[in-house]
Amino acid sequence: MSSTAFDGEAPETDDETEEEICENTQVGSTSVKREESHQKCSTADRKLERRWTQVATEAIQTCRNRCLNQEKTMQKVTESAAECFTSMQTVAAKLNVVHTNVTRLEDSVADLLEASKLIPDKCINRDLNIPEFL
Repeated sequence: MSSTAFDGEAPETDDETEEEICENTQVGSTSVKREESHQKCSTADRKLERRWTQVATEAIQTCRNRCLNQEKTMQKVTESAAECFTSMQTVAAKLNVVHTNVTRLEDSVADLLEASKLIPDKCINRDLNIPEFL
């Protein structure tokens, strides 16, 4: 028959005091075992964490190495696109100059046509006496 004494209560028999001492001893040895297992787990956890960190670092490095060629290709494509855009702007500017020159040429041809209407259809033949030098 076992009865439990609560805090602040006196034990009814000496047996209860001995039981409590045994329980405290067992609890103490259990807590020591827990601390030892906790230390072992803690060490194992640290090792496991280091391994996972190493695996993650290696995975990231592997992905970077795989993507390196694609990154270089994308950089070259970007540079080519920029050069193409610059070339297109240059061509557009030159086309604008050509358009301006063609417009001026059209205006000049139109002016020549207007001026040609002022020339009479028949020219008067004038005999010029040019002395001949021998």
